[in-house]
Amino acid sequence: MRETNKRKKILEAAVRIFARNGFYQSKVSEIAREAEVADGTIYLYFHNKDDILINLFEEEMTNIIREMKTIIARENDPARMMEQFAQAHLGLVQKNRELAEVIQVEVRQSSKFMKEYDNQQFAQYLDLISTIIQEGQDQGV
Repeated sequence: MRETNKRKKILEAAVRIFARNGFYQSKVSEIAREAEVADGTIYLYFHNKDDILINLFEEEMTNIIREMKTIIARENDPARMMEQFAQAHLGLVQKNRELAEVIQVEVRQSSKFMKEYDNQQFAQYLDLISTIIQEGQDQGV
C-alpha cells in the first residue's frame, strides 16, 4: 500500500472511531484495527492521538479555506460571498458528517487543543471571514 494511502486510511479510520467513541475514549489501537494497519504504523505518520486530531482539523481547514478563496475570487458582492460560503461549508459538513462531528464537537471539547494549538489556518479562516464582513461594511451592505 502506498504511503499516502496508508496515511489517508488512518485518518479516515480515526474519523470513524472518534465519531463513534469520542476522542477521549478512543484508542490508537482501535484506529489501527479500523484502518487495517499495525499499531506501530500509526506512529510512522503521527506522534500520538492528539496529532491525528490536529491533522484532521488542518486538512478540513485547508478544504474550507480553498473553497472560501474560490468564492471570494469569483464573487464581488459580500452578502453573496457569505451566502455561498455558508452553502459551501454546509456542503462539506453534509459530505462527511462523521468528520464534521469530530471537528465541531471533539476539537472544541478538547480544551488542551483549543488552548495550546496555534493554527495558522484557523487564523487565515477568520481573516477571510473578517475581510468579507469588512467589504460588506465598506459597501454599506
